[in-house]
Amino acid sequence: MSTALIRPYRHGDHVAIASIFCRAVHEIGIRHYTVAQCEAWSGTKPDPGHWEQRCERKKPFVSIVDGEIAGFLELDPDGHIDCAYVNPDFQRRGIMSALVKHAVGVAAEGGLSRVYVEASIGARPMFGRLGFVVLCEQQVAIGGETLVNYRMEFVLP
Repeated sequence: MSTALIRPYRHGDHVAIASIFCRAVHEIGIRHYTVAQCEAWSGTKPDPGHWEQRCERKKPFVSIVDGEIAGFLELDPDGHIDCAYVNPDFQRRGIMSALVKHAVGVAAEGGLSRVYVEASIGARPMFGRLGFVVLCEQQVAIGGETLVNYRMEFVLP
């Protein structure tokens, strides 16, 4: 297995990020959510225009494997992990765990007291293995659908 490099977002990464988001929801999220819920969550096809604007504002971290973006994670200045998705072709290879650990390190270096996330049903176990604790289960309304997720946090030492 190749080693992943984590780096800041660069202009142009949004095309791959748009695809990863849509594919991850429809190919990974579908294991825990209905087709209608996945369509409400991400639409039916990638939206590079939306992701270009979002990424230019949020500046996510990206994981690069063999020159390809394998995953991405947005860390807000207050320690909130807003989006964290892996390319389905790279799942179960530690990509997301490495991105989360990187984000926790950046938050710690920035003097934050915690990192928190609203984890999907499928992401909850990975965050738990990394030391995040479930604060509550949530029902989130989006696009006429209701999705379950989990508010989780990692308290920094």
